[in-house]
Amino acid sequence: MLNIYVARDGLLHKLDGSASYDRLADGVWIDMVEPTKEEELAVEALLGINIPSREEMREVESSSQLYREKDATIMTIRVLSVTARVSPELIAATFILTPTRLATLRYADPTPFRTFVARAEKESGYLTSAEATMFGLLEAIVGRAADILEGIGDELDDTSARLFAQNKEITQGIVNTDLQAVLKKIGRNGDLASRARESLHSISRVAPVLHSEHASHTSEDLPERLRTLRRDIKSLLDHVAYLISKIQFLLDSALGLINIQQNAIIKIFSVAAVIFLPPTLIASVYGMNFEHMPELKWLFGYPFALGVMVVSAVLPYWYFKRRRWL
Repeated sequence: MLNIYVARDGLLHKLDGSASYDRLADGVWIDMVEPTKEEELAVEALLGINIPSREEMREVESSSQLYREKDATIMTIRVLSVTARVSPELIAATFILTPTRLATLRYADPTPFRTFVARAEKESGYLTSAEATMFGLLEAIVGRAADILEGIGDELDDTSARLFAQNKEITQGIVNTDLQAVLKKIGRNGDLASRARESLHSISRVAPVLHSEHASHTSEDLPERLRTLRRDIKSLLDHVAYLISKIQFLLDSALGLINIQQNAIIKIFSVAAVIFLPPTLIASVYGMNFEHMPELKWLFGYPFALGVMVVSAVLPYWYFKRRRWL
């Protein structure tokens, strides 16, 4: 599918009937979403370059992610996408920037693209040039990553408060029942943070090229926007490093609590065995079938034996409680 956007009165407008290839030249931004081979050929004919294939977009070497072809700068970055799926995704998005227009190629519809379109249709200044469109999209991607990192921080704070709560009931409930859920939440946040870092690193690699080849040659406010974008990326990368260290700490703490939980279970079985051992010994003695056992003919022999078993069970329990072993 091809989406062709033009600037009218400083606002973003999507041309109707975008599949009409004769209108491609009118667009300042051509957005290719899972394009067909025919659509790719039409855009290639307009730009005079070869569009990367889906397999080439997945390559991780720098020469495949950032290069020039004729007057076009071709950049592939990773866009973080969080959906209802268990694991977040990194979506490869290719930006083809020429002096007159921007073309984007992607095989998914992550949130930043929709956010940028919705904002640019209402606020002016986002589609004044191909470079401005590129910067606006990058700002939306970085802004989305910042929102995700903020959500990770909030969840980690909540997890930390629950793990180390002073309230006995809350702590006991977590130790006994919620540790598996806590581990899953920590693991998902760790996955999110690592993928957000990869996305931000991919943008940081293209920022210097944008500054040297595009933003420095324009009279607009793009150089300042790019400097702000690079500062934001650096601060977010520092924040990601902090979050990852906190995730590791919480992971170690949760595993430690699991170890404590297992030890507490073993301790309960050990104490139970010690408590019931003396009564079992007494019952075993009086269960022997010897002829000459004075207590067998004693009127109070049976209650005496029961009383001795109860006392022999209560005394160890009282001793353990006094020593705070229970």
